[in-house]
Amino acid sequence: MQPVYADFTASPPRLGNGSLAETGENGPHQIGDHVILNAGGSAAVTFDLGKGDHIGQATLGVTALVSKLGPAIGYAPLTVTVNGRAVVERWTVPGGGDLPQDLSFAIPGDWLLPGDGNTLEVRSGEDARSHLWLYRITFEEVFDRGAAVRALAAAAARESVFTYRTQLAESDERGWNDGPELRVYIDRGEQSLPAQLSWTRADGSECAISFQSAMDGFSGYQRAADGTNREFQGQLTARAEYDESAPPDGLLRFETEEGWGGGWHRSAQLRLAVADGGPAPHRLTWRDQRGNSGSISLSPARDGFLGYYQRYNEGPIGYRGQAVEPASAAPATLGVESLRHDLEEIGRHAQHAAEHVTELLSGWLKPHR
Repeated sequence: MQPVYADFTASPPRLGNGSLAETGENGPHQIGDHVILNAGGSAAVTFDLGKGDHIGQATLGVTALVSKLGPAIGYAPLTVTVNGRAVVERWTVPGGGDLPQDLSFAIPGDWLLPGDGNTLEVRSGEDARSHLWLYRITFEEVFDRGAAVRALAAAAARESVFTYRTQLAESDERGWNDGPELRVYIDRGEQSLPAQLSWTRADGSECAISFQSAMDGFSGYQRAADGTNREFQGQLTARAEYDESAPPDGLLRFETEEGWGGGWHRSAQLRLAVADGGPAPHRLTWRDQRGNSGSISLSPARDGFLGYYQRYNEGPIGYRGQAVEPASAAPATLGVESLRHDLEEIGRHAQHAAEHVTELLSGWLKPHR
């Protein structure tokens, strides 16, 4: 089966292989990066099983919290059903309401209906005294672990150009002042959005920020060239897919290589833009929502970079790149360049193989001389 998801961190909700069912006047209403369920309120997702799908067991994921009653723990008992069958009834969401909780439940395959008409429902108790905050629902086959989250992340990553309204505050003052608009775009072909980002300019000034998981805001700091530190925060004002015909301001594009095993190997193209109205960055460091991280230092002409990259749970590797023109400006050149890189890589492998054969042959001939 195709993984199912409903991502309520987006407005309108981002859906995969499903649709939102009608839940009447007491349905969810969006606030920021979640929807709120009042007492007796519910959110439901309908989905189909494809022809030939035979599900032995499925995994249902719900990310939610119960809002507090002031400083006290809130009360909104959770009920989850699949096609009218109760997975949990009047269940207490752990965590005390401080952070969203990722809940997982095993669903027997014989609870599912062939074809259309399957419904997942999350409901808050009729006697709830606080609100149930719902962030996402996912559903996948038991052995297709993480498929729904991966599909959701890939869908979210398509809208990867972010624009923020920013504010700054002196470190010893409470008041906030309007700052410059910030536009951020980072893409190295891994379909994962940034979680943290820092950049340094040639004049010595720098910024470091951490994004909310839904990318609707960030917090961080800004250090001016004279050493003055200020708090730095932003709220999302626009989000869009990357448009080749109208790239974001300050876009840099690089053909890249990764260094490991004693050599350099071609990697995905890196495209990035960080524009805040100040001097262009000459050093950038980031971590994405999958835990991958990288750091690069641009050449003075900004036509290349050197740095490192580290995938989650792996060791660090070398990372370098050479600037290229936009694909729309020079498609033939990019094609020739790609072929040249491929031929060079083949040549290197052939040379290594020839050297290895020569060593073997030399070792075999010595005893026979």
